[in-house]
Amino acid sequence: MTDWGPLLIATATALLGALGLAYWASRAQGDRSARVGLYLLFGIPAALLLLAGLVVLIQGDPVLAALLLLVGVGLGTPLLRPVRQVLARVTPLDPDSAIDMTGLCMVLGLIGFFAGTSLAPMAENPPELIPSIGILELLVQAVTFVAIAYIAVGYPYWRDLRLATARLGIVAPDLRTIGIAVVATFACFLVAGIAGFASQQLDPGLSESLDEVVDQMTAQVQNPLGAVILGASAGIGEEAIFRGALQVRYGIVIPSLLFTMLHGPQYGFNLALLGLLGVSVILGLLRRQVNTTAAMITHALFNALQVLALSTLS
Repeated sequence: MTDWGPLLIATATALLGALGLAYWASRAQGDRSARVGLYLLFGIPAALLLLAGLVVLIQGDPVLAALLLLVGVGLGTPLLRPVRQVLARVTPLDPDSAIDMTGLCMVLGLIGFFAGTSLAPMAENPPELIPSIGILELLVQAVTFVAIAYIAVGYPYWRDLRLATARLGIVAPDLRTIGIAVVATFACFLVAGIAGFASQQLDPGLSESLDEVVDQMTAQVQNPLGAVILGASAGIGEEAIFRGALQVRYGIVIPSLLFTMLHGPQYGFNLALLGLLGVSVILGLLRRQVNTTAAMITHALFNALQVLALSTLS
């Protein structure tokens, strides 16, 4: 049974934190003291994490040290203007924007966190200890992700609801969008299948372990209704953030790395993550060439069909 207390506290904390950080970043666009505050907000934790990581590494715990160092580097490097200038050559990032800098600190910090937690061997996170998510939790997660996406693009501070929706690339689906999304779903399965085959050849036991993880995670939704809700919640919520909010400022690669690493703690750091990266790139291309709605539909179909196939095989 779901313990709603921690879930609601985490949701409220995430939303209030996003609102506060967005307001602070918008103020820092024209307020030098607010900008200095952002440097302190991210710079002090980054320095402490780097120092702690070095100490832990000397003490002989490389996994924890890697986690601390990766998060510290992720939080701290975007504060360096030369780093932002280099990224601005290959992404739409504005190196002088406090908003873009704040978002980049959060994104790279999260990539570091999820990459670090993915380094632990799968034996330390056996499938039976991985929580199974229910329908209500999926809905709460989707609503939270969509809300954070809207906050990230300026609602309710510098964009109204209509402008924020347009900035996210969310439109009403038409037949062309749906058709392209269906074709892209097959491409996602092809890429995931190739990565799965390659990982199976290199590590024959990996596929079975991953199947156990997915089976445990989706145990409560292995039915037609559950599969549809899981697909829709992940498709709408995750794509609103990764493709809708982040990609326009940070390009396809950086949000795709975050998308991939988000799943790393469950799957472990292995070749199977390349399949997820490939799927994410396809979703990014859909966002760039069509709209975010197409990416949402593809993601939803991909997840729903996976769960339905798993329930059939079970």
